[in-house]
Amino acid sequence: MASANKQHKRAQRAKTKAKQNRSQRQAAPLELDPDDQRIDLESVDLTDMFIAMREAGKQSQQALCAAFLNFPLLEIVLEQEGEEGATDFILAALIEYHQWAANSEDEAAALAWIESAQFQADYVAASQALSPSAP
Repeated sequence: MASANKQHKRAQRAKTKAKQNRSQRQAAPLELDPDDQRIDLESVDLTDMFIAMREAGKQSQQALCAAFLNFPLLEIVLEQEGEEGATDFILAALIEYHQWAANSEDEAAALAWIESAQFQADYVAASQALSPSAP
């Protein structure tokens, strides 16, 4: 687990990124290079992922985390952005999910949820359950 300082810095980056994402989605669409195979993470619609997470969350928070981690977009983000960029995306997506699910713009509540011991434990357990077993 990362140090509290590192977690705080990641959370700050994620908050900033989430705010930028909301602003950019409200702006006019940009012209993209038709030959670029990369996904534009700034404008990707996360609604399908959020709906899957909400449905899984009816079973348990660990199931919600598993639905999130198992969503195909995360693998693409990791390939495109690397580990640090993917971490920023994950935090921003979780903040946005909490705001979407709670129908609230309260980033502090979203961060408190993500940083809670129960969420951290459920997230790690879901991650370990989805990881291939080591021989």
